[in-house]
Amino acid sequence: MRLNFPRNWLGILIIAVLAIGILFRFVNLDRKFYWIDETYTSLRVSGYTEAEMLKEISYQQIISPPDLQKYKQVNSSKTLTDTLNSLATEDPQHPPLYYVMARFWAQQFGSSVTAMRSLAAVISLLVFPAIYWLAWELFASSTAAWIAVAIFAISPYHILFAQEARQYSLWAVTTILSSAALLRAMRENQKLVVFVSSWTLYAIALTAGLYTHLLFVCVAAAHAIYVGVIANWRDLKSFIAYYLAGLAALIAFIPTLVNSVENFNQIRSTTIWIEQSNLLRLVTRWAGSICIGFFDFGIDGTANAAQLALLLPLTLAILALVGYAIYFLCRHTPKRVWVMLLLLIATTALFLAVPDLIRGGRRSANPRYLVPCYVGMQLAVAYLLSVKLGLNSDNFKQQRFWKIVIVALFAIGTISAGISSQAETWWNKGSGWLRADLEVARTVNLASNPLIVSDANIAYMMPLSYRLEPKVKLLIQPQCYTSCYRTYRKRRELAVKKTNIPTIPGGFSDVFLYKPSDMLRSGIEETQKYKIEPVAGNSGLDIWKITKK
Repeated sequence: MRLNFPRNWLGILIIAVLAIGILFRFVNLDRKFYWIDETYTSLRVSGYTEAEMLKEISYQQIISPPDLQKYKQVNSSKTLTDTLNSLATEDPQHPPLYYVMARFWAQQFGSSVTAMRSLAAVISLLVFPAIYWLAWELFASSTAAWIAVAIFAISPYHILFAQEARQYSLWAVTTILSSAALLRAMRENQKLVVFVSSWTLYAIALTAGLYTHLLFVCVAAAHAIYVGVIANWRDLKSFIAYYLAGLAALIAFIPTLVNSVENFNQIRSTTIWIEQSNLLRLVTRWAGSICIGFFDFGIDGTANAAQLALLLPLTLAILALVGYAIYFLCRHTPKRVWVMLLLLIATTALFLAVPDLIRGGRRSANPRYLVPCYVGMQLAVAYLLSVKLGLNSDNFKQQRFWKIVIVALFAIGTISAGISSQAETWWNKGSGWLRADLEVARTVNLASNPLIVSDANIAYMMPLSYRLEPKVKLLIQPQCYTSCYRTYRKRRELAVKKTNIPTIPGGFSDVFLYKPSDMLRSGIEETQKYKIEPVAGNSGLDIWKITKK
C-alpha cells in the first residue's frame, strides 16, 4: 500500500478538507440536545437499569435535575458487570462493545455530555486510515484513496454521528476495516504466515463488527456472498479460510446472539420501525437519505416551499452523481471491485427496504441504519472523481468540469457542517419534539423557584433534565420506556389509571405540569381545586401552569 500524496491543487484541497472535517467533529460537542438514545447510552454505561431508576423516583420525594442525572454517571457502586447486565436485560438489541469502551472512557474523562460524545468523535478519526486502506485494496490508486479520505472527512453524515454518544462511528470503522481485511486476505500468492495473519485479522474485525451493531450481520452477509461469487469454489484455500474465520466470529458472538433471541420481547421498537409510509413518501425519504452523505442543511419534514425549492436542484445533482458513479464503477473496474461495493450497499438496503415495501414503515429511510450503504456509495464517488481528475487526461473541458464538481462537493459539505455545528437540534435527534422541549426548558428556567410535576415517559424526562437549571425541582412518577415501548400506547392507558395523584406542595414561585396524562390533569383539577392552563405564549407546547382556583 502506497501513501503517495497528490502534489498539486488537489493535495492542498484534501489537506484543507481533512483539517475542517476533524475540526467539526470536535467543535460544540455539547451544543446539541442530549437526546433519548444518548441518555440511555449514559444509563447503560453507568450500570443502572431503568427499573432501578424508576423504583427510586416517585412522587414521594422532590428531586432536582442533578438527582436524575446521577443514574447516568459512572461511580464505584456499579461495575462493568452491571453495565453488561443493564444491556442484557433491558437493551438486548445492542451488542456491548461500544458500551464497554464508553464505560472505560467515562472512568477516565467523566460522564458529561462532552466527554460521552468525545469517544465517538475520537473513534471516527479511525475512519481515515481505514478508508484509505479499503480504497487502496479496491482501486490500487493513492489518488482515489485520498479523495475517499476527504469525502469521509467532510461528509455531513459522518460528522453528525461522530458527535453522537452512540455506536455508529464504531460501526463505520468495523465495516471498513473488515472489508479491507477480507480483500487483503483474498489476495493470491501470499506466504503462509501472511495468509494466516490476514485471515486472523479479518476474523477479529468481523467479531468486533458483530459486537458493535446487530445490523452488522448485513455486512457479514455481503462478505459471504462476495467470497462465494469471487472465489466460486476455484480458490478453495480462500474459500475454506473465509468460512473458518466466519465460524470463529460466529462462535465468539454466540453469547450476545443467544441473549438477543431469549430477550426478543424486550427489544425496543421505535416509530421508525412501525410507522406506515406510502411508496412515494418512502422513495422521497430514500433520496433524502442518499443526499445526507454529501450535504445536510437540517431540513426535515417541516420544510417550507422555499426550502424545498433550494433542496431540489442539490438533491437531483447528488442523486445523478451517485447513480453515475455506481454505473461508472461497474463499467470500469474488475468484478472483484464493483461486486464488493454493490453488496455493501445492497445487503443492508434490501434487508431494511423489503419489509417497508411489504408491511409498511420507514426503516430503510433512516440514515443511522445505513452505514454500509454510505461506505459503498462514497467509495464509488471517490473512484469516479479520481479517474475524471486523472492528471494524464487530455480533455481540458472535462477536467475543468470535474474540478468544479469536487470543489462544489467539498464546499456544500463544509457549509453543512458549519450550519450543523451551531444548531441545538437536528433531524437525527427527533428535532420536532426536541425544539419544543428546548422551549419548555427556557420557559421553566425563567422562573425564580419552579417545580415540574409530571408522569411523562422517562425517555422525555431524562433529556429535558440536561437543559434544566439546578434550581428547578421535579415531582415525578415517570412511565417506563425500554420494557414497554412496543405497546406503549396501550400500556399507557392502563398505567395512568393507577397513577397516584400527588399533593402539590407550596413554597414554589411557579408550578408546571409537563406532558401530563389525562388522569393526572383531571385528578389535580378535581381533587385539589387547581386551575391548569397552557403556559402563556406557549400554547403549542405540552407544558401547563398550575394555579389555585
